[in-house]
Amino acid sequence: MPTGNRYLMATDFSPASRRALVAARALARRAGASLTVVHVRPTSDLRAAVVEQRGDLLRSPRGSLRSTMTDHYQRRIGALIEPGRDERPLVVSGTPDIALCREARRGYDLLIMGNRGHGAVSSLFLGSTTQRVLARSPIPVVVVPSRRRRSAG
Repeated sequence: MPTGNRYLMATDFSPASRRALVAARALARRAGASLTVVHVRPTSDLRAAVVEQRGDLLRSPRGSLRSTMTDHYQRRIGALIEPGRDERPLVVSGTPDIALCREARRGYDLLIMGNRGHGAVSSLFLGSTTQRVLARSPIPVVVVPSRRRRSAG
């Protein structure tokens, strides 16, 4: 039974965010919530092409990089959306923590994101983007661990 809740799920296309997407879908299904899957891209199209390892796009005709990068991100995030679900893709630009918190203010009830967890220190600290989102978010945040933890039993 739909509740009208809206969930926002942040993706950077990493394995950790794919795991978070699975958890977000399960949460949204249980709550009858819609799910917006958002990616924050760099504001600079040149930087975006480098981050995406798409040097081939830098050889595009002059003035076409913006539309080429826009199409690239739309295809990438669109591939994450499952037909038949109450999901929508969204690409925003900016610094990830600031852009996610700005989007969260637009009527969402919950923000879901993965925690990459790099190396031994990851057990002590969340990723810096995750920490900044937790500190700034106007809505509750669910952080999905990057790996399933083993039970001590």
